[in-house]
Amino acid sequence: MHFYSYTKRIIVSTLIIALSMSQFTWANGASKSNNQEPVRQDKVPSSVQSDVESKGKEEVTSKRKALVKEALTALSETKKALKALEDNRPKDALKALAEVTGQLEIVVSRDPNLAFVPIDVEVTSHDIYADLETINKAKEEAEDLLEGGNVQEARVLLAGLASELVMNTINIPLATYPDAIKAVVPLIDQGKIEEAKAALQAALQTLVVTNTLTIPLPILRAEALVQKANELTEKLENPELRDTQKSGETDAANKAEDEKSQEELILVQLQNARKQLEMAEALGYGVKENRYKEFQESIENIEKKVRGKESTKGIFASLKQSLSEFKQFLFGE
Repeated sequence: MHFYSYTKRIIVSTLIIALSMSQFTWANGASKSNNQEPVRQDKVPSSVQSDVESKGKEEVTSKRKALVKEALTALSETKKALKALEDNRPKDALKALAEVTGQLEIVVSRDPNLAFVPIDVEVTSHDIYADLETINKAKEEAEDLLEGGNVQEARVLLAGLASELVMNTINIPLATYPDAIKAVVPLIDQGKIEEAKAALQAALQTLVVTNTLTIPLPILRAEALVQKANELTEKLENPELRDTQKSGETDAANKAEDEKSQEELILVQLQNARKQLEMAEALGYGVKENRYKEFQESIENIEKKVRGKESTKGIFASLKQSLSEFKQFLFGE
């Protein structure tokens, strides 16, 4: 490989890794993150970003509602039994394991064919603060690497190209977990505490990750930006919704200036929505559905209406509906 080509690939690889922000995890309702403030690929208004975060958390909450209470208790009691053994309290450990067995029997009795029972939801965030040009260059470079058989170098480049929430469901495997717990009891009875502790630790390590759900952040941001633009447009088209002076009157100059400022703000929201959709498409989210051209054309149509001071009634509703359907498709709902 020529030195220039090799150096170029190293630089691009390093750039993409640097542009990929650190991950953080939501688990058990808590949030874990590094101390750095994540930098977004485009400057998104804080109110819009707040809406996006809320929608992401709504998905987590929805998932968590499906967790099985008895299974959660079984897991908690398993950990309690392990702690009892570590504190040399075998009787307490046996009591906790009896509770584990009982709770899992309740789950099985409800559905004997159930293979996995959900006990937790874990969400990892991956974001990127590269611009569109950098992403496209990285993709082109990765394609060149793959064509040359340099799979691992391409893998490094592609690893950072994501802007998403990845939601995993953690499950107890009913085919193995109950039997593993029952096998610990005779070990405790025989005084084999170290072996019992090892067996419990092994059981806890058999939890299974299923139902991986990917939520593209650019789609959430685009949807929030379109909603914000819609709200502003409604105020522009309906003067009664706008704030007025205490007297209830504004002079013509102030009114014209206010309308111009409002119009510019609407167009900024729509332009940012465009960028988010371009980002989503560049990152490959739902590209097989061929919806991005439709979205961009709808936004362009709205922009023309706003500039021409024409009514946007119905156009926003159609775009929001299309984005919502696309989002639900990507969420696997």
